[in-house]
Amino acid sequence: MSEEMTGTFREVPGMFDGALRSLYVRLAAPIFMGMVFNILYTTVDTLFISAIDRSNPAIIGGTGLIFPVVFVAISLSSGVMIGVSSLVARAMGERNRKVLNRVADSGLALASVLGILMVVLGYVFADWFVITFMGADAQYARYAQEYLRWILPGLGLMKYMMVTMITGNLLNIILDRFFILENVGPLRGLGMGVSGAALATVVGQSLAILYLVWAFLAGKTTVPIAWKFRDVRLPIIGQIVVVGLPGALSQMLLAITFVVINRVLIEIDPRSVTAATLCGRIDQIIILPLLALSTAQLTIVGQNIGRGNLLRARSAWRTGAVMAVIVTAFSATLMVILAPFIYRAFTSDSTVLSYTIRQTRMVEYSFLFAAMAMMARSVIQAVGRPWPGLVITGMRMLGFVVPFIYLFVYGFDWGIYGVWGGMIAGNVLGAFLSLGWVGRLWDRIVKGELAYRHT
Repeated sequence: MSEEMTGTFREVPGMFDGALRSLYVRLAAPIFMGMVFNILYTTVDTLFISAIDRSNPAIIGGTGLIFPVVFVAISLSSGVMIGVSSLVARAMGERNRKVLNRVADSGLALASVLGILMVVLGYVFADWFVITFMGADAQYARYAQEYLRWILPGLGLMKYMMVTMITGNLLNIILDRFFILENVGPLRGLGMGVSGAALATVVGQSLAILYLVWAFLAGKTTVPIAWKFRDVRLPIIGQIVVVGLPGALSQMLLAITFVVINRVLIEIDPRSVTAATLCGRIDQIIILPLLALSTAQLTIVGQNIGRGNLLRARSAWRTGAVMAVIVTAFSATLMVILAPFIYRAFTSDSTVLSYTIRQTRMVEYSFLFAAMAMMARSVIQAVGRPWPGLVITGMRMLGFVVPFIYLFVYGFDWGIYGVWGGMIAGNVLGAFLSLGWVGRLWDRIVKGELAYRHT
C-alpha cells in the first residue's frame, strides 16, 4: 500500500496488507533505537555509581532498594501510554480525526496530574519506605534515601518518543561524570556521589521533555495534533484509564513483587540485593527489545482491529510472538556467555560477582516464556480488553512467583536458589496462562462471540 493521506494524518505503508515481519521491523526499530540509548544510560549510570567505591556493595544495592518506587512511576506513565496508544490506534484505523485530538489532549492532562501526584507522595513517604517498609540497614538505607530524594522530580516526567529518550539519556550520560565524581580529568566535578547520579537523570530528562513539547507544538509528529484544552474530555480520560489502568496495575504488581524479593534477599544476604540490582539493569538487554516489539504489535493489531481486518490482526500476533522468542533466545545466549566479563566492570566484591553470574545462568532462558506472555498481553490490550492482562500478571506474580519463592526459600531451605527458582516458575507458568487466555480470546472474536471495542 502506498502512503495514503486520510484527512490530515497518514497511514503507515503496509499496515493493512503486505509482509508483517518487515512491518514489525520498521515500527519496532525506531522504538528500540531509543531504548538502546536507555540501556547505554543505565549502564553508564551504574558504572559511575560503582566508581564511587567498587568494593562497597551498599552503594549499588541502596539504589536498587528504591527501584520499586521508580517502577511505580514507570507503571503510571506506561498505563497512560497504553491507554492513549490503544485509543489512537483504533481511531486511526477508523479514520476518526476528532477522537485523535481529544485523546491526545486528554492523555496529556491525565499524565500531568499523575506526574505531580507521584512527586508529592514520593517526598512524603520516602523515609518510611526505605527504613520501615524495606527494613534496610543503615548503610544501604543511606544511599537509598540520597538517590530517592534527588530522583523524585524526574519521575514526574514521562517520555514517549525515540528522540526524547535519546536526548535525555545522552545528556544524562554526559552529566553523570561531572555530577557523581570530584575530578573529571583536568576539570572539577561536583562530587555528589549517588545524589549526583539522580540529579543528572532529572536534568537530562527535563531538557528532553522540553524538546518533546516543542515537537508537538510545532506539528512535527506523524499525526499532527491540534492542542486545545477544550478538547480534554472526562469520558475519554475514563476510557484511557479503563484501558491503561490494568496495565499500570499489572506493573505495580511487579513493583510489589520486587519489594518482596528485596526483603527476602536482605534476609539471605544484603549483597544479593546488589547482585539483583546489577542483573536487573543489565537484563534490559533482553527486556527492551521485547518492549519495542510489543509496542509495535499494539499498533499493528489495534489498527487492523479498528479497520476490521481480524485475520490479519491474528496473523500479526503470531508473527510478533515468534519474533519475540527468536530475539530473546539470541539475547539470553549473549548474556550467559558474557556475564562474567560484564559484571566485573561493576563490582570487585567476589560474592556479588558470583551471585550475578549464577543468576544469569539460571534465570536468563526463562525470559523465553516471559516474551510470549508479554506479547500475549499486548494483544489483549490492543483489542480494548485489558483486564485479563491484570489478572494474568496478578496470577503470575502473586500466584506463582511470590508463593514459590517462599516455598523454595523457607520451605525447602534453598536460600538464594529459591529466589531464582521462584522467578523461573513465574515466567513459565505465566506464559502458559497468557497463551491459553489470548488463544481463547481470538477464537471468540473471530467466531463473532465477542466484540472488540471501538473508540
